[in-house]
Amino acid sequence: MIRNCIIVIMMSLFYTGFAQEYIINGTINGLENENIYLMRLLGEKRKIVDTTVTDNTGAFSFSCSDEMLPGMYVVINGPGKAVELIYNRENIQFITSGFENDDGIQIISSVENLIYYDYLGIKGRNLYKLDVLKNFLNNYPPVDDFYNEAVDKFVFLKDELNERIDELVENNQGTLAAKYLECDRPVIANPKLSIRDQQLYEKLHFFDNVDFNDTMLIRSTFLTSKAVGYLSLYQNDANSQEELEDFMLIGVDTILSHAGINQKVYEFLADFLIKGFESIGFEKGLIHIANNSVLDQFCENTERKLKLENKIELINKLAIGKVAPDFKAKDIEGNDIVLSEIKARKTVLIFWASWCPHCDEIMPVIDSFYGDRNELEVIAVSIDESEEDLRKSLAENGYGWINIAELKGWNGDIIEEYGIAATPSVFVLDENKRIIGKPLGKKEIPEFLK
Repeated sequence: MIRNCIIVIMMSLFYTGFAQEYIINGTINGLENENIYLMRLLGEKRKIVDTTVTDNTGAFSFSCSDEMLPGMYVVINGPGKAVELIYNRENIQFITSGFENDDGIQIISSVENLIYYDYLGIKGRNLYKLDVLKNFLNNYPPVDDFYNEAVDKFVFLKDELNERIDELVENNQGTLAAKYLECDRPVIANPKLSIRDQQLYEKLHFFDNVDFNDTMLIRSTFLTSKAVGYLSLYQNDANSQEELEDFMLIGVDTILSHAGINQKVYEFLADFLIKGFESIGFEKGLIHIANNSVLDQFCENTERKLKLENKIELINKLAIGKVAPDFKAKDIEGNDIVLSEIKARKTVLIFWASWCPHCDEIMPVIDSFYGDRNELEVIAVSIDESEEDLRKSLAENGYGWINIAELKGWNGDIIEEYGIAATPSVFVLDENKRIIGKPLGKKEIPEFLK
């Protein structure tokens, strides 16, 4: 009996020793008795990990189990109201007076966040001054004595920033903060160079301090911020929208070439770029990524790789100039509808839902062009699951075009065939059902239908 008790106690000690729990304690002054969320960051994606309520002093706490992965997190109350934190299996305690940019955040405990906020402080101060000096030096006569004084101040601020980063990284090897700081280290060109040469320097050295083999960077916003920052360097090179798009493709190739040394990093950045280009309707960028993908060079069949391969296949299938995938379905009145058999000079295929506010903005614009069915036909495929809600919306708005509803939500056959992930999604087809446009908003609709 005594022997069994000893075994139980030892097992309890064993599991207690390995099951460590950490606490995030925070106080946000003025945020009394409100919901607050802990969210994990994967680039621009945010996922809720936990939620709690602040007390009447603005204090709260989150418990972090061993299952909670290290990386960047945000404590968030709502849009624009967030505090960034690095979690790396240590207790965190902080106090802040609010969520505005000038609200100070005091880290009471957490090595990772003491390092991170030390860096953010000097980075913010020095980059602001460097930017002011850079604009001044680019427009001030180099022959003037004050020019050299300004250059000396610029170099001092640049060196001060880099020396502090070096110190923080060197003294804190093995921390997540050190990895993130090194990745985020600003690239600052010599101000005596011409504007053109400064831009070339920044492009050439932009990724010098980014370790594309480090998958821990995925659990932060640093890789995606670097990608956006790099693409923005090409904005001043273009004299037209077409030139800008071509330069952007050069930037995309550079980013994905760097990322190609690690499958997970490549998948992460390719996925980020695809979603970003979809959101702005950059069709040329989507096709470029699809046609130059190196996914087949990677051996590991990850879930993200499979999804990306499917997405790339869909991008090619739904590219401008391709014949839209045909389908046969019944409309809400029971009539058979075959896309390829529609006789009209143009056909608008719109995926929508009765609960979608953006659909309420775009559909009346389409309706204003809807008259002669020989000229324009509209097929509206609803994402609704409730037939009652759908019919009520149609009755209120009087949309007399072809209405199809599989009533399966996002799992309908047509929705899956077109890879619809958001509403409204619009395709404009010519008389041969080739895709001639994918307008993103109500302002673009007239361009394709007038």
